[in-house]
Amino acid sequence: MRLALQKAAFSNPLFVARDGQQLVEYLAGEGPYADRTCYPFPSLLLLDIKMPRLSGFDVLSWLQDRPEFDYLPIVVISGSVLEEDMRKAKELGADDYRVKPTGIQTS
Repeated sequence: MRLALQKAAFSNPLFVARDGQQLVEYLAGEGPYADRTCYPFPSLLLLDIKMPRLSGFDVLSWLQDRPEFDYLPIVVISGSVLEEDMRKAKELGADDYRVKPTGIQTS
């Protein structure tokens, strides 16, 4: 994903959370992420469903209870092609759901 964004000349800062809990802490501006100068509020959230500690569904549920995130576009990018996962993600507030490609195109 990082390579694709670089190739697309995406100039916004990119933060990659290692798990769902770290993502929630970042979004909430808690702990080391309290300084929004160093850790700016995102303008887009790319979210995987299968993450350690808190799943993407857990993160979406957490976001539902916080109106300050209502404007944040959320795109789920998952390896799951299950209709149930797509439906659940949208019900929990995802704006879009994309299935990860099976291979990487370099051209």
